[in-house]
Amino acid sequence: MYCLKLADRIYLIGGMAYGYSAQGDCNMYLIDGGGELALIDTGGGDGVSRVLSNIRNMGLDPSSLKVAIDTHCHYDHIGGNKEIKELTGCEIAAHVAEKEEIETLGELSLYEMAGDRGLSFEPTNVDILLDGGERLSIGDLELEIIHNPGHTPGGISIKLKGGDATNLFSGDIASAQGNLNFINGPGFDLPEWKLSIKKLLELKPDRLFPGHGTFLLSGAVDDLILLDQKMNAPWINIVTSVG
Repeated sequence: MYCLKLADRIYLIGGMAYGYSAQGDCNMYLIDGGGELALIDTGGGDGVSRVLSNIRNMGLDPSSLKVAIDTHCHYDHIGGNKEIKELTGCEIAAHVAEKEEIETLGELSLYEMAGDRGLSFEPTNVDILLDGGERLSIGDLELEIIHNPGHTPGGISIKLKGGDATNLFSGDIASAQGNLNFINGPGFDLPEWKLSIKKLLELKPDRLFPGHGTFLLSGAVDDLILLDQKMNAPWINIVTSVG
């Protein structure tokens, strides 16, 4: 039985980097609001059964899933939308700027890249349209939505206050250790990305839970400062990889 509890009421529920679901899956996080659950991203589609099994192994009920929040429209974050929605009855939430991309698997979804990697899935409707600034109630918890364009036009992060710590689920706009993600894909906007990092720094998060790579259980601001420095360096040598 696998149970990766990262912090109080926060679980890693899937991700290919940890062999925790399937190839093509980003990091997926589960938030337990007590009676209601929220899922951050749904992966590339092939890992849905394992994700739901992981939820059960944690003693939680997948039918309590209230919403799955897409941090952005790339295939490795939206591929499980339809199946998870059908199996749990949850709603899908995403930024309004990426509704059409998610529902039609348009250019920004990188669906052709998904096919090249052996993935195939069907789209589904977005039920909750976000614009940034919303506060979503999940049981007795409140999630704050932050619009973070740059990686894609409708990228979002999710802020969750937990006790004396601020948790930030950053999708692909910010990774740990100042790592730079896939920055030259469709919809990429470097000036917007730089502003998004500045916005996240203002939140002063303690923990960082990115869409790829390792997560941070403390000291997140230091890593965001490093990322900010890299993004604003006069000359940087960037080797891109999908993330």
